[in-house]
Amino acid sequence: MINISTVENNNVNSVGLSITLPSGESHPQMLMILCKKGYVMCGYLNMEASNKFEDVAVIISGNNFEELLNNPVKAVSEKAKALGINVGMIGKDAVDILNK
Repeated sequence: MINISTVENNNVNSVGLSITLPSGESHPQMLMILCKKGYVMCGYLNMEASNKFEDVAVIISGNNFEELLNNPVKAVSEKAKALGINVGMIGKDAVDILNK
């Protein structure tokens, strides 16, 4: 099942996508926060592919959108680095940069 919701951060709205896999509710979801310049993704998604396609992408571990906003960045694409997003930065700060 795919759910689309609004993720608010510092009075700016982004699109949140959560995908529940066929294995059921007890299985972790795939999560993405789609921003103006790029996206935040959970660890399910692949940074190698993001770099290959020259995406502005950030990986943050979490089980819901609030955790993606509050947990530290685990990996960034080359294009995200160029915007000033770094490993260890809090998700909220990365989303702010992606929405400028």
